[in-house]
Amino acid sequence: MYLIGIHSSVSNRFLDLSKKILRAILLISLITYSAYSQGSWIPYKTPTDKNLKSIFFIDSLKGWIGGDSGLIMFTSNGGLNWQLQQTNVTTSIHDLYFLDSLRGWGLTWHQNIYGPIGTTFLKTTNGGLNWFAEQYPKDFTFFYSIIFNDTLKGWVCGHPGSILRTNNGGLDWNEVKFTNVQFSEFPIFKIRFFNQNIGIGCGGVIDIFGVIWRTTDGGEFWDSFPVGPEPINDFQIISDDFVFAVGGDYEYGTAVSHSTDMGLSWNYRTLDIFGIANSVAFRNPVEGWLNLKGERKFLVTIDSGRTWNEYLIPDSLQPNKIIFTDSLHGYAICDSGYILKYKPKFETSVKENNFDRSSSKQPLELKIFPNPVNSSSNIQFDLNSPGYVNVEIFSILGEKLKTLTDNFFEAGRHNLKLNADELQSGVYFIKLTQEKNFIVRKLIILK
Repeated sequence: MYLIGIHSSVSNRFLDLSKKILRAILLISLITYSAYSQGSWIPYKTPTDKNLKSIFFIDSLKGWIGGDSGLIMFTSNGGLNWQLQQTNVTTSIHDLYFLDSLRGWGLTWHQNIYGPIGTTFLKTTNGGLNWFAEQYPKDFTFFYSIIFNDTLKGWVCGHPGSILRTNNGGLDWNEVKFTNVQFSEFPIFKIRFFNQNIGIGCGGVIDIFGVIWRTTDGGEFWDSFPVGPEPINDFQIISDDFVFAVGGDYEYGTAVSHSTDMGLSWNYRTLDIFGIANSVAFRNPVEGWLNLKGERKFLVTIDSGRTWNEYLIPDSLQPNKIIFTDSLHGYAICDSGYILKYKPKFETSVKENNFDRSSSKQPLELKIFPNPVNSSSNIQFDLNSPGYVNVEIFSILGEKLKTLTDNFFEAGRHNLKLNADELQSGVYFIKLTQEKNFIVRKLIILK
């Protein structure tokens, strides 16, 4: 009888463990496989041998690439074919930015026999069929990046310590105001905006400071502050609560930094990996890639930047910049006219739920914002019909951690508040159940 009791206890514990493992497998299988599976990069030759310097896509199909000798080329089918465009300039295209399929801008540096002497603005209103060039009148000002929030408001940034603003589509450019002059001579490499008011820029000087510039009034006044000892070369705004930046130098290696408060404060660290990161792109909030300048390799993370692994570039190609247009399409531009296209490990996706989408009783949508989460987040869901709704949080191993609600809801949109103070940094799952239908979404806690 005693032995039977032991056997029964062990069997029950094994059964409980098996259920947990099975639950974890089922939950993980509900998430799109490609969200967790590192894909690969496939090289393609474009119709040029020139080194490629800049890239911009407005969606997964339509994009432009700029390069040496005034090169700009356009694709309308995701890089399968490229059409060369006439620019009437002969110097490298350092940056491109498009509002839509017609209106775009570019930056190049005009030069004399001794080298570059200033910046030339490029503009098109017909998708690049025609490009118009205009020199910036102030010599020895070199702009690296250009961005427009709409057809009128735009910014450029560069060296020495320059940010210009236009309110009329680029007809006139005026210098912005800085709240301090400590970093007034430091180059500024990139500017991006969270919304109409808040934006950030990055830059710095090797062995002195990596600097962040920040505006809260729509780009008229900019504050600046150091975040590390080496330049910040690039950053990506993944969400309001997650910005990731990269840089470094050859002495101390690759450096990364992230912000969870719209660029107000930063967590800076070095990776003890040789190389300078000059470009970063996240495929989703978990998987990110950065390019190491001159090293012919990427670094990849699948845990929101906490750990990184090396990925060797095929055919010894040298990437110059990397982007993702969405979670399935990525591009890296290289020297000698080559590009790398991202190929997801799994071409097809598994649905994030098991209910019939034609069902009138299914939850229409489950959204978590912001996500990644620092301290709190909103959970929003839509119901086509009234009913009892259960919302739960699970660990990545399938263990139920918390029930957020188990109540009756009317049809329509509903919101729940998630307090993440009790959760550690990591990946979780939120499961919403209505009768026999359920939907699962990934939740990332980043503190």
